[in-house]
Amino acid sequence: MDNCLLSVVVVSWNTCDLLGNSIQSIRQYPPAGPFEVWVVDNASNDGSAAMVRERFPWVQLIENRDNVGFAAANNQAIRDSKGRYIALLNSDTELRPGALDALVGFMEVNPRAGAAGARVFNPDGCLQPSCQPMPTPEREFWRLLFLDRIWPRATYRMHRWAVDTPRRVEVIKGACLLLRREVLDQVGLLDERYFMYAEEVDLCYRMDRAGWE
Repeated sequence: MDNCLLSVVVVSWNTCDLLGNSIQSIRQYPPAGPFEVWVVDNASNDGSAAMVRERFPWVQLIENRDNVGFAAANNQAIRDSKGRYIALLNSDTELRPGALDALVGFMEVNPRAGAAGARVFNPDGCLQPSCQPMPTPEREFWRLLFLDRIWPRATYRMHRWAVDTPRRVEVIKGACLLLRREVLDQVGLLDERYFMYAEEVDLCYRMDRAGWE
């Protein structure tokens, strides 16, 4: 797609119903500019790929014969996508009105931002942590001893943050992560040595080392 503003990438593995709800929310609350949606199915056995073909024929679908992992599957779609921005969404996420426009709009007016994240809510409406400080040996020791309950050093007190003011953070979790393609061209894609988990921590670390916010 020429002049594509946003590529939304969803990796699925045996989450057929959740995936359908996620894609439906993208269709219901699309961004204002040209966009495309990619689903990479990691050899699900629950009919996820067939559901996408039947219900959402406009979605770009990649069907893997094996489960290649979260990082590698995202990279497959990123390499083929055309958007100036790439939004990574978990298959169990559902968008709220204006979510994609808010993320892209922030990036458009903040050219030093290499990535942006959103508030993420649990099904009951309570806040789910969507970012964290960069892990260090000291912070991990603190977290493993549950000392964050006394004084947070390995987590952020997101429930105390103002909801109408963007805040610079060190790591954005991959459940909802908007990336600038220019940054990926510079620092590289997700490290496929991480099969699942921590790949976004590594990417945010590389972005920070390269001078991006």
